[in-house]
Amino acid sequence: MSTTTKEDSRRTVYLMGDEIARQWTEDQRAAWSGFVAVSALLKRDHNRELEATHGLSISMVGLLGRLAAAEHHVMRLTDLAERTGLSLSRVSRIVDLLERRELLNRVRCPSDGRAINAQLSDEGLETARAAQTTLRNAVQRDFFDALDGQDVRALASAFELLLGRIDPSADPEEIVGRGDSCDSE
Repeated sequence: MSTTTKEDSRRTVYLMGDEIARQWTEDQRAAWSGFVAVSALLKRDHNRELEATHGLSISMVGLLGRLAAAEHHVMRLTDLAERTGLSLSRVSRIVDLLERRELLNRVRCPSDGRAINAQLSDEGLETARAAQTTLRNAVQRDFFDALDGQDVRALASAFELLLGRIDPSADPEEIVGRGDSCDSE
């Protein structure tokens, strides 16, 4: 077992307890800890690259990207929270930061005066597209370029199986999310 695999195995024990060493095979521990480690490291590195290049986090790019894909580039804050998997308070803080940079504006929802929408500005759309390109290139470089076609197919198959077990009704494209404004409800 390599040093990295041993350390990953220890991290799994730290997270899930000593019983894991007896209940899971070495391959199971390596698969789980590898998944967790790769996910965390890619997110960390891609956040750093986005911050250095665009002054944005992955969460910010996800929010801007959802607005870019929405009809008229407008969505309710509550819908943004639901589709990004972030709390409404976290979305509100991100919107505050993006609004200060003039990448979006808060506007009242015309069909529900109690609701607040975020509307992407032209500069916000341009920034979103540039950041999406940066992230797409980083994922290609750090993830897909390290894998061959068989590896990609195996991962895709495994994630499809897992998604089906976790939420059989889930649509991966919907999870990635293309929200609508409240005007289209």
